[in-house]
Amino acid sequence: MCGQWSEEGYISNNKNVLKQNIGLDVWKKLVDELSAHQVSSLLIRGGEPFMFPEIVELLEYIHSKGMFISIDTNGTLLKEFAADLLRIGSIHITISIDGPEEIHDRVRGVQGCFKKTEEGLLLLNELEKHSTDKISRSICFTISPYSLAGLGDMPDVARRLSIKTLVIVPYNYIPDEMGKKYEQELKEQLGCTAFSWQGFHHDDSGINIGKFQNQHHKYLQNLGDIYSYPYLALSENEYHDWFQNAATPVKTFPCSNIEKLIDIQPNGDANFCVDTPDYIIGNVKDSTLEELWNSGRAKKFQEYREKKRLGACYRCVSKYMSEIAG
Repeated sequence: MCGQWSEEGYISNNKNVLKQNIGLDVWKKLVDELSAHQVSSLLIRGGEPFMFPEIVELLEYIHSKGMFISIDTNGTLLKEFAADLLRIGSIHITISIDGPEEIHDRVRGVQGCFKKTEEGLLLLNELEKHSTDKISRSICFTISPYSLAGLGDMPDVARRLSIKTLVIVPYNYIPDEMGKKYEQELKEQLGCTAFSWQGFHHDDSGINIGKFQNQHHKYLQNLGDIYSYPYLALSENEYHDWFQNAATPVKTFPCSNIEKLIDIQPNGDANFCVDTPDYIIGNVKDSTLEELWNSGRAKKFQEYREKKRLGACYRCVSKYMSEIAG
């Protein structure tokens, strides 16, 4: 299900990128630039951010600039970093959970994965009892064929983990025909090689609509004191369109990411989309963020995307990120 690390994932099949990871000094330079432009928050994601060797020093540096930090994590290393997170403060963590313990471990392919995350959260809860600081947190549940059976139980999972906010999002899938059309379009119109869509390559959603409706109703009835954050708030009809026909646009045409967001890949390549980072506007090792943002290459993509929805955008979940941040 993962666009980065699945068998067709764009990182799994391009591991040379991982050997070109930029170091802490470059990340600090980027933080300085963001701070100088009064950027108030940033999101750290991966892969798994807590595997970055200097993650604590980086978080401390970001915090010293007065910026709020969001971190997307699988939670398995939280126990190791809970005390540091609480000490640094001004941090929100979003933990990816794929269902109750048995389903989550099966989806992740690692027995005991859920328990590790739970232990980290329990430690964080305990440390907070002796501190005036708090770390805000939420769960993100991705609706996929692999996790669907756990959707209705997710409010109970949130209660078990002492988390009050839950986000559900449908997973991104791109059929072969749409992916190849997207690839051709980027090549012909933007002079770019498209590779990332293959990580999201599924010819259909694999979701049984009847089963989804039953699970979704159970989820809504089970919420109780859990807040379902409307990151991508779809009606039942919109969910139906999302899962049944990938060529049917769902939700808004515009993508505010091209106006509000810049994504930096591990090797320093910059782009406007965290899930389909095909169109590279430059590299932060060679240029400042301001230079990249105002470059002719960036403007070319922005102008094209403002007029036309790309094939990979039909089932894009990440294009709503900048709307929430804004």
